[in-house]
Amino acid sequence: MFGDIFFIIFLIVGFSYGTNIWAQTQGYSSVQTAWLFGLWVYHLLIGLVFYQYILSNGGDSYRYWTIDPENTEISSWMGFFGTGTYFMYWFNYPFSQLGGLGYFAGTILYSSLSFVGFLLVFQLISNSFNTFSKRIFSQVIVVVLFFPNVHFWTAGIGKEALLWLGLAMVLFGIHYFSSRSILIIIGLLLSLMVRPIQGLVLTIAVLLVLPFHKSLKPYRNKVFPLAIFSIFLIIAYRYIKGSLIYGFNLEWIGKLLDWQNQFLASFGGGSSVDMQGYNWIEKLITVVFRPFIWELKDFWTLAAGIENTFLVVIFCIAVYGLFYLNGRINIPLYLWIALIYGMLLSVLYSITLNNLGIIMRMKSIYLPFFIILGFYLYFEEANKKAKE
Repeated sequence: MFGDIFFIIFLIVGFSYGTNIWAQTQGYSSVQTAWLFGLWVYHLLIGLVFYQYILSNGGDSYRYWTIDPENTEISSWMGFFGTGTYFMYWFNYPFSQLGGLGYFAGTILYSSLSFVGFLLVFQLISNSFNTFSKRIFSQVIVVVLFFPNVHFWTAGIGKEALLWLGLAMVLFGIHYFSSRSILIIIGLLLSLMVRPIQGLVLTIAVLLVLPFHKSLKPYRNKVFPLAIFSIFLIIAYRYIKGSLIYGFNLEWIGKLLDWQNQFLASFGGGSSVDMQGYNWIEKLITVVFRPFIWELKDFWTLAAGIENTFLVVIFCIAVYGLFYLNGRINIPLYLWIALIYGMLLSVLYSITLNNLGIIMRMKSIYLPFFIILGFYLYFEEANKKAKE
């Protein structure tokens, strides 16, 4: 008990002090620093909500920390090392089993780790939008980081917390490529270990965009073919891995997708949707924009509905801005990666998921960047109008 209290105090005090140092290092104004500390407190509070939600409703989160009884035959820490769920067991083992920390302490740990992702994204937004107006950044754009869906799924013990941190590291490393490129490797490895398919998709997005970085321009003729070849190897690897289990043909892919849909529908309850009966456009709309505001069932679906409504509005503004700019946009590379990553995952989810609750969780880590991109196009448009 005392160990848990000491650990929690250490995390809160340490991350609060670290946040202040970060703000000073980045040269934030007093307003920006206040926003950042507000984001830290807000994230911790939603972490407490997540903690109570899991205690009341159950979920994988508690199993990740306490270690699933069916795997107790593994007696050593390194025995759990692997990808996916086993990586979660391995990551948590020193804290939960060796350190004896409780689930609440683990929740604060994950809230703290995922907040590092918010720190990095905060800096990315600050750097990007200060091009337009420091005042606008401080008062408007940062609100995107207070949308509740991403906080709820990243503030507690779960894969999304580490995936969000990994994605933020990669995007930060891309934006500050010359001095922070090591973060790209760390972020990709973390994503690959936590959820391999998302790690591979993120790797593809990086390989597609990184050759266009200005510092690699002299080597583009060599880097770009290598990137394309690497993407081909990733796709071939996934196909061969599946074919070794289900047979070397394309039929197993369809059968596996059908099984996935039936499996999810078996416990989805009222949140399941008939994705098999939708066309491609309806599937993508479901993944990106649903639940709609009129589909609310509780507070969290209401919050998601409001967030999605805001996304629809920003999407319409962004499309108008894109036409106004005649497609001539110069968005940061990190937003290109987030866009490609989110689009590829949205297509993947549209053929593998049929449960709105699961969709909300899976898209939570990349949806904020869609909104940030929409804002960026809007300000590009406003900037052009101001010069005319």
